[in-house]
Amino acid sequence: MDYSVSRKELTAQPVLVVRRRVRRAEIAATIAAELPKVFLHAQQRGTAIAGYPITRYLETSMGLVTLETGMRVTAHSGEWTGGDGEGDVLAETLPGGPAAVTIHSGPYDQLQAAYAALEEWIAANGFRPAGAPWEAYLNDPADHPNPQDWKTEVCWSLGT
Repeated sequence: MDYSVSRKELTAQPVLVVRRRVRRAEIAATIAAELPKVFLHAQQRGTAIAGYPITRYLETSMGLVTLETGMRVTAHSGEWTGGDGEGDVLAETLPGGPAAVTIHSGPYDQLQAAYAALEEWIAANGFRPAGAPWEAYLNDPADHPNPQDWKTEVCWSLGT
């Protein structure tokens, strides 16, 4: 698949996430198991969900991945702080500022190609990755059962 990568200016976004360190083969099962915790936490506190789920990859190695999976939310009022999380559910923020962004169409197990396209674009355009990349799922597999119809936005903050 060919990827169109663009530079976008993103606004910082509050998120509720669960952080886990898992084997690569466990990523999908971990996301499915942990997202309900985020939904329940938000519902119990009256926190508004703002879009589809996200997953951010904080650290990767050959065997293990540290990921955060959760939801973008709307802060109640005032500052978004760690106090908005509790237990396994953490209150974090997706960074604002310049980012390289692309859209992946198709199954999640092929997302690595989108990350490779971002890395190539970042290097070719004189930037460096800044922070952890993340993906935002743009549609719900329950509504689109054919994996070829799945859309995922992949973002990576840029540094100079």
